[in-house]
Amino acid sequence: MPQVANHYMTMQIGTASRQKQITMLHEKCVELIQAASTKIPFDGRVDLDKAQNILAQLQSALRLKDTTSQSLFVLYDYVYTLLEQEIQENCWKALKVMKVLRDTFRELLLAT
Repeated sequence: MPQVANHYMTMQIGTASRQKQITMLHEKCVELIQAASTKIPFDGRVDLDKAQNILAQLQSALRLKDTTSQSLFVLYDYVYTLLEQEIQENCWKALKVMKVLRDTFRELLLAT
C-alpha cells in the first residue's frame, strides 16, 4: 500500500501547477515544524532537516527582482535560522511565521 500512496503523491505533485506546488511546500513545512516542536523530549532534528530543505527549495524558487521576493527570502532565511538552533521555543516562532505564509499562499491560490 505505501507504494500506491507514494505514486499517488508523486503524480499529485507532478501534475500540480507551480502555484499549487508552492502552496503544498508551505503546507508540508508547517506539518514538519509542528511535528518536530511537539516531540517530548524535544528531538525533532529529522523533521527540522526536512523543513529546512523545503525552505531552501522555496528560496531557490524566488526571483529576487522585487521587494516582495526579497522579503520572502529574508523570512525563509529567518525561519531556517530558527530551526537550525534546535530550541523548542524557536520552533514555535518559526511555526507562527510559516502558518501565516501558508495561509497567505492558500488564499492566493484560491484567488487565481
